[in-house]
Amino acid sequence: MTLFSRQSRCSTFVLLSLTAIIASTVLISFSDNADARHRRGHRAKVVRPPAAPAVPLPVVPPLPQDNPRDAAAPEAPKPEEKPANEIQKADPQTTPVPEQKPAPETKPAEKPKEPPKPAEQLGPNPLPKQDAGDKPDHEESVEKADPSISPDRVYQNACPALMNGEVKGELIAPLSEGMCGERSPLKITAIGKDNPVKLAAPITTNCAMAGSLATWVVEVQKDAQANFGAEIESITTGSDYQCRKVNNGHKGRVSEHAFANAVDIVSFKFKNGKTTELGSGWKGKPEEQTFWRALHKASCDRFMTVIGPDGDAAHQGNLHLDLGCHGRKCEARICQ
Repeated sequence: MTLFSRQSRCSTFVLLSLTAIIASTVLISFSDNADARHRRGHRAKVVRPPAAPAVPLPVVPPLPQDNPRDAAAPEAPKPEEKPANEIQKADPQTTPVPEQKPAPETKPAEKPKEPPKPAEQLGPNPLPKQDAGDKPDHEESVEKADPSISPDRVYQNACPALMNGEVKGELIAPLSEGMCGERSPLKITAIGKDNPVKLAAPITTNCAMAGSLATWVVEVQKDAQANFGAEIESITTGSDYQCRKVNNGHKGRVSEHAFANAVDIVSFKFKNGKTTELGSGWKGKPEEQTFWRALHKASCDRFMTVIGPDGDAAHQGNLHLDLGCHGRKCEARICQ
């Protein structure tokens, strides 16, 4: 086969392929146009109804009326109310209805009290004043329980020596005489707990002196047994509470007697009938001298001030005992 024949065949094949492609394109475009014409014809056949003519609005708006259905509907039956008496009879477990009390009469509103001025109120809020006839309940109960209690004893202190029975006596009213006085004085009639010793006359002293005398008399009882063979029956004293200066002078410091803080011992009486006095016994019989000097030493161990016949002329016949303060720390003792 020659070259020319081959080329002619190839060109023929190319022409046939192009012709087929063009024909298929024409057929596709024709079918699309047909479908479009069909759709336009179908839409043209749809007939729409004519629009309703517009109704003009009334000039006056209509008034609202009741719904006829509400009038036709029957009302629901309500349960009948029974009185309280019938309810209680029908059901005894039902709680009875309380009777209504009349409302209390309303009192007119009180006017508010004016608060105290800042200048008048310097401390804590003062307690409200009470009328003379109005007393607190607790005060009334105390007065009814013990009418002898005096309101002046509010500021007094109880004394342990008196409460424990170390001394016999009672708490008396406060003493106040210028610079002299004692808030909680005692009137003592005997000293000592297990074996009390009577006083020839009651003495007025403070609680501290009462406690010291109670321990002091225990040692004195031992010295009495050792020197006189018997216990002490009674003690005679000199000055107790007196508002005066030292040694009854016109100048100088105030005596401890002025604060119920001192007592003077004068003589002793024993249960076997024997007696001894300081004025004669300090330099008297041997047993008397031994007794009084042992008494003087026991006193210096328990009191802050002890002055006897060797101290000064004012104490030749009495032994002065007190709990006064001496020195900067109140620890110094005077034993003469």
